[in-house]
Amino acid sequence: MSVFSRLTDVINANLHSLLDKSEEPEKMLRLMIEEMEQVQVEMRTQAARVIAEQKQLERHQQALRHQIQEWSAKAELAIQKGREDLARAALTEKLAEVKKCEQLEQDKARVAEVLAQLTADSERLAAKLTEAREKQKMLTLREQTAHSRIRARAQVDNQRMHELMARFDGFQGRVDQLEAQLEAATLGQNPSLEAQFRELELNDEIERELARLKGQKVEV
Repeated sequence: MSVFSRLTDVINANLHSLLDKSEEPEKMLRLMIEEMEQVQVEMRTQAARVIAEQKQLERHQQALRHQIQEWSAKAELAIQKGREDLARAALTEKLAEVKKCEQLEQDKARVAEVLAQLTADSERLAAKLTEAREKQKMLTLREQTAHSRIRARAQVDNQRMHELMARFDGFQGRVDQLEAQLEAATLGQNPSLEAQFRELELNDEIERELARLKGQKVEV
């Protein structure tokens, strides 16, 4: 495929449409930019060759003009010297050089047309490349923004989890504190069953001791 065919494909490409249809828009855009850059390099190389050809044609034409002037001068000199035959020969050479110069003029016009088209196409390609790079920046920014939002969301979720855990721990601590306060407030108010039996046994022992003491007093 020639550089001009590829250039036409690149310039006529609708970036938005192609990216919308692509499953991997960033990858496709990167490949398109690489293709554009490659075509741009080839176009610059082609333009350099055309400019070199244009300069070569100009130098050749200048040389022909110089020869035309020389043949004109020789024809005049031959007429002055009465050598009409030489004058005719000089004029023949002059006309041949004039025709060559006219052909070069046509070649120069053709090359100038090609160079003008190359310049216009280069400008269109540069505009397309700028559009693609701006699109690439936008996609990159969107990707970075998406990643930033994901990270921010994760941080928010983690923070909320820590807050919930802290609130739960605080609530659990309050429950433990209330249970401790309740246990302290009811301490001694509701003796256990074993404590109640111990109290009964203690009372019986006290009664027996009182009876014994009373009996001793009566005997005295």
